[in-house]
Amino acid sequence: MNVGKANGRYIWPRTLRMPTRPPKLVYLDLNHWINLARTYSGDCAEETDKDILDFCFKSVEEKVAVFPLSLDTYIELQKTGDYQKRRNLREVIERISQYVVVLPRHVIAAHENEAVLDQIIGSNPEPINSMNYLDHGACRAAGLVGGIRVMSGNDEDITEEFRRSYVGGPEAFDKKVFEELLEFERRMIEGPPPEEEPDFRDMGYDPQKILDQYEWEAKHENELVRLLDKEPVWRCGRLRDVVSARELYSHINSTFKRGCDARGACSLDEIFPSIRDIREAFDSMPSFDVSVTLKTLLHKDAKHHWNNNDIHDLHALAVTLPYCDIVITDRAMASRAMQSGLADRLNTVVLSCLSDLRQRL
Repeated sequence: MNVGKANGRYIWPRTLRMPTRPPKLVYLDLNHWINLARTYSGDCAEETDKDILDFCFKSVEEKVAVFPLSLDTYIELQKTGDYQKRRNLREVIERISQYVVVLPRHVIAAHENEAVLDQIIGSNPEPINSMNYLDHGACRAAGLVGGIRVMSGNDEDITEEFRRSYVGGPEAFDKKVFEELLEFERRMIEGPPPEEEPDFRDMGYDPQKILDQYEWEAKHENELVRLLDKEPVWRCGRLRDVVSARELYSHINSTFKRGCDARGACSLDEIFPSIRDIREAFDSMPSFDVSVTLKTLLHKDAKHHWNNNDIHDLHALAVTLPYCDIVITDRAMASRAMQSGLADRLNTVVLSCLSDLRQRL
């Protein structure tokens, strides 16, 4: 059970291990990191901004708060083309986040999906491995293993053997690994320096390919806008069912199917007696409910044009609103999270001003 967030609407995955509180989990969207970095580099001279930055530093040092990053933090950073700005961001992110990350959406959705199927159908013969919601480093934010291993020519893991025989001993090896991993984390945020970027491009470095996926998702949502314009009655009726069906197909269909196959169930009709039961089951998945609720709210506005920023926000909020204590996002998304009732039913403090954090901690 997610500590401190019991709610009869949701089925919380027991295989997703939550950290003990305190400290509180505080998620910042990229715009707030950028503002902190501007203050840190001296671009902002306002005393209030300096006070906020110092307060964040102090909150981490005194273990009052943890400021995790998400996969979308790393991906949105790719939009920042100025190397010095990324370096400033890296410095403040390193001090405040210490590269603590939350698991990515597809991993969290898999745990939530298994929790729902466990309750509705029964246990999976091959249960999912338990994981910590918080981890460390860019690889874990993407759902990858990460770390450094030493392999033999026969693809055998000889890390421990190599560590024991390393020149200077195991402690020297551990120090070297730590330094290399830290440099990797720094590069993941800074990107290559200008003089090295051409060589990286020759090796396939192209951040735009990552951002294109978000452009595609925004285009997908704009296609739904056009369909709803042709049948506007849906905006006043079962809009949430439409959004839910698309969300199921786009984001958790394969995960759900694997879970059903493992339990010997082949179709939704075998599992759920009615449409209402289907709705309740999927809405009991916290990340699914966040994404569908916010998308439904956006699609009610016929004039809203979707862009990649909407997709970044939705992906990030899906994995942080249910599990973090405080989420600080932009004003529009904060308003929607409160207007829709998400903040209340998830027992999450949602803010749009970083200056409001002090009183909440």
